[in-house]
Amino acid sequence: MQREISRVEIARVLRVPHPYPENGAAEWIATAAEPGRDFAIELRETRELVGSIAINPHEQHRRAEIGYWVAVAHWGRGYMTEAVRAIIDYGFRELGLNRVHAECHGDNPASARVLEKAGMTYEGTLRQHSFRLGRFADKLQFGILRSEWREE
Repeated sequence: MQREISRVEIARVLRVPHPYPENGAAEWIATAAEPGRDFAIELRETRELVGSIAINPHEQHRRAEIGYWVAVAHWGRGYMTEAVRAIIDYGFRELGLNRVHAECHGDNPASARVLEKAGMTYEGTLRQHSFRLGRFADKLQFGILRSEWREE
């Protein structure tokens, strides 16, 4: 995880510092892995860690934001679409949510496609919302409501 999160390709598409702090992944695992909220993404055959996905509920409003990353060598293989669909289903079935939402950088069309393929709807752009790696970036907003989710 440390090796992958430290890659500039990941920093371009994720809200992490670059360079990533030494031992940052170990510290994140120790503090952020709340049961039922943070999940590892592993290959079924080898159990190799290839990414993670998190769901962060706001219980009062019955909504949650999801965030995720996948190792560069595994981009474009459909793993993240599968994981996003699973976490949306988990949010509606297990957490009783009414809405699940996510955001991605405007210069990350692959992540936008993941969210759309997982059933989310594009809801708008926050222009030049983030400053990262020396430049401003748009944030694209996506969401799905319980009434729009088709149980599989």
